Amino acid sequence: MVRLCHQLALECEELPRPFHRQVLVPGGRRVSLPYEFLVPCLCIEASYPHHDSPRSKRCPFRDQPAAYGPELWSSVRFHDYSASGKDQMAMVLSASCPLRARATLCWKEAVAEAAPCHDVPNSTASEEEQAYTLDKVDVHPQLCFRFSYGNSSHVECPHRPETAWNVSVSTRGLQLHLRLTSSVPAAFSAALCQRRGGQCEPEAPLYTVTQPEGSARGELALLLPVQVLGSCVLVWRSDVRFARKQLLCPDGERGS
Repeated sequence: MVRLCHQLALECEELPRPFHRQVLVPGGRRVSLPYEFLVPCLCIEASYPHHDSPRSKRCPFRDQPAAYGPELWSSVRFHDYSASGKDQMAMVLSASCPLRARATLCWKEAVAEAAPCHDVPNSTASEEEQAYTLDKVDVHPQLCFRFSYGNSSHVECPHRPETAWNVSVSTRGLQLHLRLTSSVPAAFSAALCQRRGGQCEPEAPLYTVTQPEGSARGELALLLPVQVLGSCVLVWRSDVRFARKQLLCPDGERGS
């Protein structure tokens, strides 16, 4: 008798339906066993059909690079518990194989799945029993976890599209007027910048405004002088450790 199974710490667990087949193989014959995903812990177990027969097991994919590719991440279910109100990114992994992945933050250029995700320095999440958490984060659909294991990685973003705050910009004479709304107590910073070759680095001085703890949701306003024609402004939450910088320009151009 032969079957496929997933090797866990102490046992080789049966594959989920409809891949849980156990096949009787006559001597000298070949058999094909279907599986859903090629993963490192996929093993082949063989035994004689009589009761209490010794079992022989081989796990040929542990050292195969192909087992650490896209199929590994397709086999994982990501449960998102990120919360804007707690300023916390939190995800729990359910996987066929025992995974001790490393999770760090990255910032996606766009919502599209294939958009590049730029690593955020010093942003390793803590892990306990497949639960990954990182505090002091401005939760946003484009501020994501990059999970790394073996020779591959996977980007998973918060599953909720809403954000804790929003900002808009308009021009009033020689001033930029920022209108901020936030559903959580927060502090915000803003700085003018000049676009050069796709980059917009903030320039002094820095402008700040705070929505105090216990205050009702409302609007906050910042007025910035327009120093140079074509000025843009970067806005971000400054009371957390990890936050996106949102770029706004009076001509309507937006970015990150």
